[in-house]
Amino acid sequence: MVDLQKLRASAPAQFIRRRRRFVAAACAALAVLLALGSVRSAGGPTEAVADPVTTLNRGELAIPVPLSPPAAAGLLNLGDVIDVIAISDSGTASTVARSALVTGVPAAGGFMSAASAIVLVAVDELTALRIAGATGSGELTFALHPTTER
Repeated sequence: MVDLQKLRASAPAQFIRRRRRFVAAACAALAVLLALGSVRSAGGPTEAVADPVTTLNRGELAIPVPLSPPAAAGLLNLGDVIDVIAISDSGTASTVARSALVTGVPAAGGFMSAASAIVLVAVDELTALRIAGATGSGELTFALHPTTER
């Protein structure tokens, strides 16, 4: 049997308690790296992939958005403009981001592509916070803006 008193007094447990903000920041950074690892270019695999973070304008952040259903992310391309919609467990929907620019889409057969569809979008800081808050409270989907080319 595991002695919980000894476990709580162990050096790793004390380290985590004293540096919990650092541990949380490291976990968040790891999540972003995993999300960036699952994005692809809209072109074929032979084309050079632009860094999604370098395409941001001043004041914008790139945030990963897990979409539901996962197959919906296959409809998106780099440069698409979407509204991110949160659907709560009770079935109510609300828009959490308007006119978000898609800067990364999931790679076919990429890391975690079958389990989740993570799309990278460029938004301002307040909108990024709303997306992050909505991610934990329900499912996210999108509405695609029409293209200006016709």
